[in-house]
Amino acid sequence: MNLICPLCKNSLIKNENSFCCVNNHHFDLAKSGYINLYLTNKSKSHGDNKEMIHARTSFLSKNYYLPLKKKLIEEIDKINPNTLVDLACGEGYYTRDFNCPNKIGIDLSKDAIQYASKQDKSSQYCVASIFDCPIATESVDCVTTLFAPIATNEINRILTTGGYFVGVFPAENHLLELKKTIYDTVYLNEKPQIDLDLKHIFTHRVTSLIHCDSNEDILNLFMMTPYYFKTSLQDKEKINCLHQLDCTIDFYITIYKKQ
Repeated sequence: MNLICPLCKNSLIKNENSFCCVNNHHFDLAKSGYINLYLTNKSKSHGDNKEMIHARTSFLSKNYYLPLKKKLIEEIDKINPNTLVDLACGEGYYTRDFNCPNKIGIDLSKDAIQYASKQDKSSQYCVASIFDCPIATESVDCVTTLFAPIATNEINRILTTGGYFVGVFPAENHLLELKKTIYDTVYLNEKPQIDLDLKHIFTHRVTSLIHCDSNEDILNLFMMTPYYFKTSLQDKEKINCLHQLDCTIDFYITIYKKQ
């Protein structure tokens, strides 16, 4: 599985109900199958909360982002990895359908990982920081990061020579109509700047128009965005009165290779 102990960095070996390293550090598997490798105060909540996770799972379950998912699967099939790590995997909506015999999903949100592990038995899910991955050095053929910060150092470290990084970012017109509904002045998304010590292979753009026909779906979409935390209550009220919306989805899929 390429997992390493967060305490001593030695390989973790899976037993029946736990993972263990040569120094006898034990990490128990949860009932749903995930493992918690994040060493911190357990009473403190980390990552996305249950409300955000419910919004995202509800929205994605209706396949509004299916054009992106299909293209991602197509590109990963071309890479044909034996090992894949999805950094900031969330609830595993994309992870579970990637075609790879050895998949690991990593996220800081215990609630998201718990949901993912219940839905997907083809992947090993871990609670951990993407900036301190419990993954062995140069052991992964493909690393993915979707709509999340790029853990530059860890991606460079865990990728094998010849391995690929696949990133997804919002393109300029992503959710343009939603933003026009909320704000008086609308700015296009900036093109992502990626600083990786890898060779850029290509960038593909996926653009489509979706139709949301309920206020629930529109609210769930809004909660998936960073705008949700930055918008005033007055502007949020504009969403509550909206019951249908035609909206552009616009993404960059960018692929890099480790030389």
